Amino acid sequence: MAVDVMDKPRFNVDQVIPASVASRRFGEVRKNAKTLPQFISENNRIDSVILDYHQYEKMYRELEMLRELSWEMSIAQRLKQADANPNHRHSLQEVMGEEEFEDFRKIDPNSISDEDLFE
Repeated sequence: MAVDVMDKPRFNVDQVIPASVASRRFGEVRKNAKTLPQFISENNRIDSVILDYHQYEKMYRELEMLRELSWEMSIAQRLKQADANPNHRHSLQEVMGEEEFEDFRKIDPNSISDEDLFE
């Protein structure tokens, strides 16, 4: 599964608006952002991006999916390593890490209904 990743976002000069202009023409910038992201510059450097909310939601969903996929791949790799070395085991605390293990220990087992637990 090849993934094409660009180094930086590409955009044209019409999408770059100085911050002083963006503040005076905010309605126009918002309208333009419905079709193409608008890049706000300050001191000749891109400072902020205004984009359509649906584009933001799509990017957020994709990012969350990639985070979950990365986590699942990490778990799969750890399981593979554990299967390859069956005599070398770790405690749950070592596997989870201190912070996650403490959060896990704080969970009240009675706070989860049987319906949610066995859905």
